[in-house]
Amino acid sequence: MRTVAMSRSDWTDLAAYEHMRGYEADQFAAEYLIRNADFAAESQRLASSRLTTGELVGSPEFAARWGARFHNLC
Repeated sequence: MRTVAMSRSDWTDLAAYEHMRGYEADQFAAEYLIRNADFAAESQRLASSRLTTGELVGSPEFAARWGARFHNLC
């Protein structure tokens, strides 16, 4: 997925979203999550915790809040 840098001041500029025109629902959802400061902060805390490879990351509450869970691949 291509990431496009966008300042908060131009969120209404339609051209800033042109790259998303062909997105499927899951791609659009991922775009929303990576731009959400609360999700980013919570994900960073999860990433910095000690986990076993293959372990499911995040609590059921995290999954319910964000609709996402991850496996530790390292």
